[in-house]
Amino acid sequence: ACSNGTTALHLACMAIDLKAGQYAIVPSVTFLASANAVKYCGADVLFCDVDPNTGLMTAETFQEALDKAQKQNIQVSAVLPVHLTGRTVDLTAIKKIASSRNIKVIADACHAIGGQYNGKPIGSAYFEACSTFSFHPVKTITTGEGGAITTNDAQVAQRMRDIRHHNMVKKSGMAPWEYEMKSLGYNYRMTDIQCALGISQFKKLEHFVERRRALVHLYDQMLGNISPNIRPHQQTPEGQKISWHLYAARIDFTALGLSRKFIMEQLRQRGIGTQVHYIPLHTQPYYRDLYGVTSLVGAEEYYRKTLSLPLYPSMNASDVENVVSMLNEVITEH
Repeated sequence: ACSNGTTALHLACMAIDLKAGQYAIVPSVTFLASANAVKYCGADVLFCDVDPNTGLMTAETFQEALDKAQKQNIQVSAVLPVHLTGRTVDLTAIKKIASSRNIKVIADACHAIGGQYNGKPIGSAYFEACSTFSFHPVKTITTGEGGAITTNDAQVAQRMRDIRHHNMVKKSGMAPWEYEMKSLGYNYRMTDIQCALGISQFKKLEHFVERRRALVHLYDQMLGNISPNIRPHQQTPEGQKISWHLYAARIDFTALGLSRKFIMEQLRQRGIGTQVHYIPLHTQPYYRDLYGVTSLVGAEEYYRKTLSLPLYPSMNASDVENVVSMLNEVITEH
């Protein structure tokens, strides 16, 4: 356990010894932390394109990034696939490619706790070296603020425990007050109060996951009847049990003749908050200045057509109906 989802990513990157001179491949559609954690280690980021419909890294886009790296003589040491909105990436295919090149896989599972992939819980670390989680207040379960990393590698786990506590190590035979610090560490611990809340929240995880699934199903049914320019979620791939964090509708704003900003403002006036997840990272000024202007067609297409609608367990069917009704009202009246 650690202080937040960002420190979870940073600890995982440090634990696999990601360092200066190396690169990690990160999908462009994700929160800033997925890439920033790589930079915290002194390593560099190579942004990967995504499926324009799901926003997910695929085996094909991963391979495209590796081909680009090879042409540029870049050493890729890690890949950070992201389970965006709760939908899971194809870890089997990504691991197969990564293993053939000795690339470590860190799965950013901050959106996906409680889900399953190929019959295994998200975070089982069967396909990946580590999985990282966030317990921010908007996530499926919360510790107020907090995070965690799962791994099946005992040495990696111990290294993360040491780093999160300033790398203070006590050895057998030391006096009660003695400890050693041989390398730099951080204060990335989770507080006891946060842990207590987290233990309580875990008891409710299954209920929260099922409630979110039911709400997503309602959204899918209702949104499909509004407009051909608004698409509900695609079907869940076989073998996956998705724990939805976000409901990211696919909306062709150009075909509707309405801007996303206008729709968001109109919904806000009707008491409905929406959000966009996320602005592609390769377009952010910091990374654009660092690596130059690049084009990732899938990421840019996904961004152009995405809008996250309200999704939280205390919603009921009438709440979903109200959101969809208000969205329909905005697009038909204008």
